[in-house]
Formats: sequence, structure tokens, C-alpha cells
Amino acid sequence: MAAMLLMSVCSFAQDNNTPLVGDVNEDGKVDIADVVAILKIMKDAGGTSEEPTYYWYVGQINPSTMTSISPIVTDTSSPGWRLIGNSIGTYSMNNPLWDGTENSITVGTTKATTYLALPNNSLKGRDSEGDELDALWISNGTKEINGVTYYIYRTPGGMKIFNSIIF
Repeated sequence: MAAMLLMSVCSFAQDNNTPLVGDVNEDGKVDIADVVAILKIMKDAGGTSEEPTYYWYVGQINPSTMTSISPIVTDTSSPGWRLIGNSIGTYSMNNPLWDGTENSITVGTTKATTYLALPNNSLKGRDSEGDELDALWISNGTKEINGVTYYIYRTPGGMKIFNSIIF
């Protein structure tokens, strides 16, 4: 249908101030590249996309095996995904994403490998002094879910309680 519409478009030379009718990609000519641009607009729902929604995860299930953000938890003690919002924000020791010194999460009933997934490579689990937990958490790759890339970390040993600070 898009191709038929473009075939009926007149592509005679126009002055420099008038855009060429049918020149969707604005390259100065009407051709197959414009059909491709129209199809991309249609595929992307009119060229608009929703803002991403960011979450972070802690628990004993490896997020790299997940295909969706689930379960989403709202309490301060259960494992699972927690909502950050439509922007990641700026976090620090004085303004942490998660304050593990005030809230602990029970990640399991037994000590087992625990995973942490964060949507920004600058966010890290930290100790009570604010130092990164590099010695305790091992990078476990990344996983894209709903258009957001999550950086995954795991403990080398077992853990039942997560009480780290995230910023």
C-alpha cells in the first residue's frame, strides 16, 4: 500500500523551500528508501516509542534466564524486581537507590547464590562505607528485558540476606 501511494506522488523538481512530496526520509528524492522509512514508522507505532521503565532485581533466580520483569515487589523485605521509574536518576551515599543499612531483603530460605541486576553500569552494590562490593559480587553478563539492558552480578557463595547499599 505504501509503495502504491509513493508511485502516485509527483516527484518533479521543486524549489528549495518546498519539501518534496513523498520524501519521507528527506534525502531530496522519492524512492524505495522512503517506502522503507514508511514501513519503519508503521512498525514503530507511528515513530513514537514509550519511555523505558527501569527496575532493579535481587534474588536467587538468575535474571539472565528471565524473559520479563516478574515478580515486582513493593515491600522492603522480599526478593524480586523493584521499580525505579522512567529515569534512572542520580544516586549517592547520601541519596542511595537502596539503603541496605535500614532495610534487609531475605533473598531465600537457605544460603544460595544471589543475583543483583541493575539497569545502569554505574549503579553498584556497596558496603556500609560506600565502597563497591567487587570482592563479593562477580559480573555475570547482561540481559535485555523490555528494551533495557540490565547488568547482572552474582555472589561467589551463598547468601540469605541482602543488606547492601545501591548507588
